[in-house]
Amino acid sequence: MKETITQFFNNHGLFSPLDFTDPVTYFVPGFILLILGETFLYQIPQKLLTKKLVKDELSSVGLGLGAVFLDFGMKAISLSYFFWIYNHLRLTNLFGIENFSEFFTLKWQLDHWWLWLLVLIVQDFGFYWHHRLSHKIRLLWTGHVNHHSATHLSFAIALRQGWFEIIYRDIWYIPFILVGFHPIMIAMMHQINLIYQFWPHTNAIGKLGWFDKIFNSPSNHRVHHSRKIEDLDKNFAGILMIWDHLFGTYKAENKKVEEYGILHNIQTHNVFHIVFDELGNLIKDVKSAPNFRAKMNYIFRAPGWSYNGKDERIATLQKNSN
Repeated sequence: MKETITQFFNNHGLFSPLDFTDPVTYFVPGFILLILGETFLYQIPQKLLTKKLVKDELSSVGLGLGAVFLDFGMKAISLSYFFWIYNHLRLTNLFGIENFSEFFTLKWQLDHWWLWLLVLIVQDFGFYWHHRLSHKIRLLWTGHVNHHSATHLSFAIALRQGWFEIIYRDIWYIPFILVGFHPIMIAMMHQINLIYQFWPHTNAIGKLGWFDKIFNSPSNHRVHHSRKIEDLDKNFAGILMIWDHLFGTYKAENKKVEEYGILHNIQTHNVFHIVFDELGNLIKDVKSAPNFRAKMNYIFRAPGWSYNGKDERIATLQKNSN
């Protein structure tokens, strides 16, 4: 079966996702245990397990399952153009690899352990800008807003992956492939970053002191998912908070967040409604725009921009609330 699937992708000039060992699959049992542990050790004792929370979590699982199938195909496409760029356009042989089979030997890994640290920093930097621009460009927001549409925060919400986001999320790594980072290392570190981002999605863990200043944590990520005006568009980090500190988007959790979601929460738990709601709104706005410039502004300016209505861009709302 594996050979058949691999042959299909190879015949169409694509990298077979079955040839990529996804570390996420090894952590699935851990994700399940964390969700169950949070439910029985925190949500039930605290009387938080409401019908609405359960619906939020079930819709998150539905979005996660859909994302798994979409991600399978997108891995084939993104890794294929990653390898094409690496083989034909890269500017340096950064890792000095002539035959990539060396990569899978223990000796090469022991000799080059420091490269993983470098790739972690580079990939995390790319993720920060992918995440930040997904909040700042409305077309990209249509793919990311699904993740923020839950009105609760729990481990299950980490599964609430945007389907459209899967299509474009890997393009941010093209510059790193061009300068010589190997596609497999970038793809592997992206998945490790994704694994790390599971555990900050919870109310069960409080503030962690110095750790919160350096790494993404539940405290930092609660601020990111908050729908309070002052908290919006903060803490975009994947693993390292250094990028938020450097680029002015860091905000510490001064008071535990009580309201989650988006500025105008959608009242649905239907998976397909969640996926297509903001895209439908964008299409309506573009159709109603009176000229080409207004249409482009709806697509590429920040969510909340309006041609003739109230300006609800986050930066504007925060400025007016001060």
